[in-house]
Amino acid sequence: MTLRNFKGKTFKKLINFKIMELYNLLDSRRKRKISRYAGRLISKKPRRLSELDFLDKFKNIIKTRNNNKPLKTHIRNLLVFPVFVNKKFFIYSGKSFIKIDIKIDMIGRYFGEYSPTYSKVQHGAPGIGASHSSRFVPLK
Repeated sequence: MTLRNFKGKTFKKLINFKIMELYNLLDSRRKRKISRYAGRLISKKPRRLSELDFLDKFKNIIKTRNNNKPLKTHIRNLLVFPVFVNKKFFIYSGKSFIKIDIKIDMIGRYFGEYSPTYSKVQHGAPGIGASHSSRFVPLK
């Protein structure tokens, strides 16, 4: 692992950060997401698997199994936290799982940014009758 910084903080310091300490380093969109996590914890309303539940589950999984095996997830709107750095994930793209290796540059981004849901269209040659000029061309 190369020594890199994330907004002036070294990786060794970032790994020990709490979520609210990371809060000050992020932009407003990500801050809003984190503050909504905290709001859900306070209200304790019934919800499906939230991001904080995923973080707790992730930490338990890392303790119990080897670090080389990637973790599968469908949660595309999860922020990349420092605990995820140097870990492997399979992120669902709607059709298949795409393998992602989390780097320090990815902290504060969403998982969905690294798992595109579409592929680039590559068109072939046009067929007979596809354009106005080829309308009267004989087929044989």
